[in-house]
Amino acid sequence: MKTALLFFVLLFSGVLSAQTIDNPSFKARSGSISNITRIERTSENTRLYIHAIFRPHWWISMDGDEYLEDADTGKKYMLKSAEGIEIKKEVYMPASGTMDYVLVFEPLPKETKTIHYISPSGDDWNTFDISLTPQKGKKISPLQEIKGNWYRADISNRWEYGVYDSVSIMENQIFTNESIRKKGKRIELTAKDKKTGETASVVFTKQKNGNYKIQINGVNEYEYTQQSIPAKAAASKKDFQQFFHSDTTYIQGYIDGYDPRLKFETGLIYLENVVTGESYPTVVPIAPDGSFTCKFLISHPIESAITLGHSWISFFIEPGQTLTMYIDWESVLARSRARSYNEPSFKTDYMGPSADLSYLLRDYDELYSFDYGDLAKQQKTLSPSQYQEHMKPTFAQWESIADSVIRANETSSKAVHLIKNKLAVQMAVPCFEFLMGRDYYAREDTTNQVLKIKEDASYYDFLKKMPLDDEVLLADNQTGVFINRFEYMDPFDQRSASGTGESMTIILTYPKKPLLTFLKEKGVKLNAEQEAIRLKHEKLAGKSVSMSFDEHKKENDKLAELYKKEEKLVQEYGNLYKEIISDEERSRDELSREYAEDARKDSIITALCGRKNPVMWQIAKARALNYRLKNIKTREIASEYIDHMKQSFTIPYLSQEADRMLNLTHPENKETSYQLPKGKAADIFRNIIKNHPGKILFVDFWATSCGPCRHGIETTADLRKKYKDHPEFQFIYITGEKESPKGAYNEYVEKHLKGEASYYVTETEFNYLRELFHFNGIPHYELVEKDGSISRENVDAYNLSNYLEHRFNSPQSETKEP
Repeated sequence: MKTALLFFVLLFSGVLSAQTIDNPSFKARSGSISNITRIERTSENTRLYIHAIFRPHWWISMDGDEYLEDADTGKKYMLKSAEGIEIKKEVYMPASGTMDYVLVFEPLPKETKTIHYISPSGDDWNTFDISLTPQKGKKISPLQEIKGNWYRADISNRWEYGVYDSVSIMENQIFTNESIRKKGKRIELTAKDKKTGETASVVFTKQKNGNYKIQINGVNEYEYTQQSIPAKAAASKKDFQQFFHSDTTYIQGYIDGYDPRLKFETGLIYLENVVTGESYPTVVPIAPDGSFTCKFLISHPIESAITLGHSWISFFIEPGQTLTMYIDWESVLARSRARSYNEPSFKTDYMGPSADLSYLLRDYDELYSFDYGDLAKQQKTLSPSQYQEHMKPTFAQWESIADSVIRANETSSKAVHLIKNKLAVQMAVPCFEFLMGRDYYAREDTTNQVLKIKEDASYYDFLKKMPLDDEVLLADNQTGVFINRFEYMDPFDQRSASGTGESMTIILTYPKKPLLTFLKEKGVKLNAEQEAIRLKHEKLAGKSVSMSFDEHKKENDKLAELYKKEEKLVQEYGNLYKEIISDEERSRDELSREYAEDARKDSIITALCGRKNPVMWQIAKARALNYRLKNIKTREIASEYIDHMKQSFTIPYLSQEADRMLNLTHPENKETSYQLPKGKAADIFRNIIKNHPGKILFVDFWATSCGPCRHGIETTADLRKKYKDHPEFQFIYITGEKESPKGAYNEYVEKHLKGEASYYVTETEFNYLRELFHFNGIPHYELVEKDGSISRENVDAYNLSNYLEHRFNSPQSETKEP
C-alpha cells in the first residue's frame, strides 16, 4: 500500500491543482476596455474571465493571436478558444456598455507566478505583471500603508504629499525613495531630491481616525487624509498685477500606473505664442519610474494641457512658477475608453502656487458642454439669426453656471477675472464656428436656400459685449481659436463696414507696364473692349486703388479667353515683370496694399465692435506680421512697416514682439540657413537625412488623418515625377504612429507615396521633431541644404515648383511628350 501511494504522489507531483485568483493585481496596462476579473488555472487550461466596458453599440473584436507570457521565462501560452465572444468578428456592445466573456489559454506551469496578457494586433489590450498569487492573507508592507496622495485635513483640496513605488512628491519637489521602515506606529521614509540631491526624512504617524500626521525633516507636522475634500473656492488672490512678464516655467509630476512597456516615453505640451502665432511644442520626457519634468519660457499666464497619446490633462501656470501634477493613468484609460469628452475628467492633483486655479478651471470646464453634433445640424437648417435664438437657452445656462462659480470664488479677484473671460470666449466661438461651417455646406449643397441667407451686422453684436481690451483674455486656452476666427471673420471678405451686403472691397496695385500693353507690343491684336481696358490700366499704372471684387472679376472674365490664348506671352510677361521690378518696388507695392487693407478692416472693426482698435484686434494684426514680413524683401522697408504697425499698438509687449519678429525674418547677418542644435531631437532627424547625403531635401511632416497634408502630397505628384532621381534634390515624408495608424499609413503610402522616401517614426520621435522645428499643426515643411543646415527660405507645397525651377533651372529628367 505504501508503495502504491508513493507511486501516485510521484505521478501527480508535477500537475497543477485547480487554482482561482479573483480580481488579480497587475502592474500596468495599456487599456481598460478588457478587465480581468478572475483567473482559473487547471492542468488542462488557463481561463481568463473578462468584463468588457466600452461605449454602447460600438464594437470590439478578438483577433485570435492573443497569448499569455510567463514574466520570468518569456514563454508564450496561446489562446485556444473563447466563450461568450466570437473570435475574428466585430461584436457590438449591448446598451449597458458591458459584456462578459472567457478566454481559454494553454495551461501554465504551476511554478508560474506572474504573467502578461498580450494582444499583438491591439496595443490597447495589453496587461503586464498580472499576479497569480492570491492577495488574501498577504502582509501589508510599510510602503503600502502610506502609498498614495495625502491632503491637509484642515485645508480643502490641498495636496501636499504623494508616496509611490519608487518616488515621492513633497514641498512641490520630486524625490527618489531610498529607504522605508516601520517603528511602532511610525513609518519613516528617507528620500533624495531628484533635482538637488538633498535628502529628506519624512515621518508618518497613524491617528485613531485613520488619518496620519506627517512631518518632514522634523518640522511642520500636520494631519493628513487620503480623501480629497473638494475646494469650495480658490485661495484668496489679488488680480493680475503685471500680466506680461517672461520667465522660465516648470511642469513636473508623476503618472501613477505608468510603465515603459506602455510604448510611450513622452508627453507633449502644445504651446503657442497667441500674439505672434508661433508654435513651441514642448516634449515632456517620462522617466521609467513614472516621474516627469520639463521647462519652457512663457510671457504671460496660460491655461494649457499635457497630452498623453490622445488624452489632454489641463493645467494653469504663470511665468516663473513650478507646478507639480499627479496623473492617474487608470482615469486616463477610463476616459479614453468612453470615447466622449462628456465623461468625468482625469483624476489629477496639483501642487504649487497655481494649484487652486488649475483645479478651478479644470472643474469649471466639467460644468458646461457644447454639442458639436447639434452645431452641424443647425448649420444646415437655421439662418444666422435663427441660430442665435436657438443658442439663447444654452448661453443663459452657461451664464448661470459662471455666476455660481464667481459667487463661490468672489474672494479671489484673479479667479473671478479668469471665469468671466472664459465665459465670454466660450460664448463667442460658437457664433464664429456656425458661419464657417455654413460656407462649407453651401458649397456642398447649392440647393439649400437657408444656406444662402447671410448674416447682417447685428449678428456680431456679441463682440460689443466682449472684453476685447482685456489682455488677460490671452490666459484662456480658447482665446487662440477666438482670435483666429476674429481675424478672418466674414465681414472682411463679404461685406463693407456697414454690413449692407455689398461686394467685397479689394486693394489692387497696377503694374507700371500693363500686361495688355505688353501683349499689344508683341503684335497681339486687341478688340475694342480689350483696348478700352488697356487704356484704363495705362492711366492707373503704378497706383493702388480700391474696387469691388465683383468689378475686378467681371473685368478678368472679359480677358480670360485672351490670356488663355496667349499663355506663353503671359508667362513671358510674368518673368519679365519679376526682373524689371526691384525688390524695393515690389515690397513698397506690397506695403501700400497692406496699409489700405488695414485701414479698411479697422473701419469694419470699429463698426462691429463699437470701439476703435481694441487690444484683441491689435493682437490679430500682430499675428499677421510673420506672414507679411516674409513678403517684404528688404530689412529697411520691413523696419518701416514695423514702425507703422507699432503706432497702433497700445501695449508695450506687442511692440517688443513686433521688433522680435523683424529680427527673425530680416536678421542683420542675413544668414540663409542655420545648423540644428545638439540634442536628442536633432539626432533623430540626422539619422533620417543621413540616408540622402549631398542633396537638398524638401521634408514634409504629415499624417493620414490630416486633409491638408494629403492634399499637399497629391497635388505635388506630378512635381515628384518631374524630379524623380534628381542628383541634387529629394522629397522626404515623415509621419508618426500616433498621427497615422499603421494600417491607414500602409494603404496611403501604397497609393500615393510608393517609391518615395517615406519614414514612419514612433510617437516619441515625432514629438521631438515637433519640438525641434516648432510646429503644432501639420502639414509642416522644412528645406534642408546639402550640408545638413536648415534653410530660412519660406518654401511650401504651393510655391515649391517655382523654387525648384529657380534653383535648378530645369529638372534633371523631365517627362517628355511622346
